[in-house]
Amino acid sequence: MPSTYQNHSLGVGLALVGGVLMGCVGIAGKLGAGAGLSPFLLLAAQVVLLAPLSGVLLLIRQGLAGIKPVNPQILILRSISGFIYFAAFYWALKGIPIADALVLESTNPFFAMLMAKVFLGHRVSTATIFLAVVAFLGVCLILLQHSAQGMFSPYSLLALLAGVARAAGSITTGVAGRTEPPERIMFYFAVGMLVFSLSIVSWEGVKLEASSLWILAIPALLFVPQNLAYTIANRIAPAYLIGALFYSAILVGVLADRFIFGTEFGIHGVIGMGITVAAGLGLAWLRAKELE
Repeated sequence: MPSTYQNHSLGVGLALVGGVLMGCVGIAGKLGAGAGLSPFLLLAAQVVLLAPLSGVLLLIRQGLAGIKPVNPQILILRSISGFIYFAAFYWALKGIPIADALVLESTNPFFAMLMAKVFLGHRVSTATIFLAVVAFLGVCLILLQHSAQGMFSPYSLLALLAGVARAAGSITTGVAGRTEPPERIMFYFAVGMLVFSLSIVSWEGVKLEASSLWILAIPALLFVPQNLAYTIANRIAPAYLIGALFYSAILVGVLADRFIFGTEFGIHGVIGMGITVAAGLGLAWLRAKELE
């Protein structure tokens, strides 16, 4: 039997891998934005492999009886949250750098804290509120750098919407986990997003060109191991640590923005990114102390 230390180390490694893969998904989104691809087409490509593979996993682990959900409403909410999260994220990449989009959507722990307080009655400490204010100041600096509209840049606000939706997804996943096994949650999450995205793609009348297939293949191939890495990591390592290690995605985004897309970051954006990431890491540390 592997030791707790070995499990912890494996969880850390998988979380880092998952973060790097998420950063690479962001690169695919930026390439798709440059090629004029619909965000919903990118989203459909992202889950086209995950949906059938998670279905096979569900059948293996739970059998035919495992397909029937105990609480379908929460699974629908989980899928809607995931759909809004990734659609808003891909759309945001049409107007802002990958790193900024990843930083803005990584504010999700603070939105999750607020949702848990409002809907589940969880207690929020003074230190958490302070860190949320610090993160908000960092976000304001990031928002101020992108356009003449500054704080009202639609692409930046879309990235923030992705953070809100991701927070809703984490809350609904926690609630769903009370009655549903992980395999069922993942299956309906993927199928729901696939149905929603394909419906909009059909309505848009998008024509798929052969020259774009290699871009669409990137999220399709990466999202399966990314989900698997995070699923395993969250089961063998503390959630607060997994959340902190997600910031490896931002590092990938920064490198890609600089060396692939030639992005120059303004001083406001750099400081804002640093403040927001520091607040997120501070929240992870605070959670660790609270669980000691």
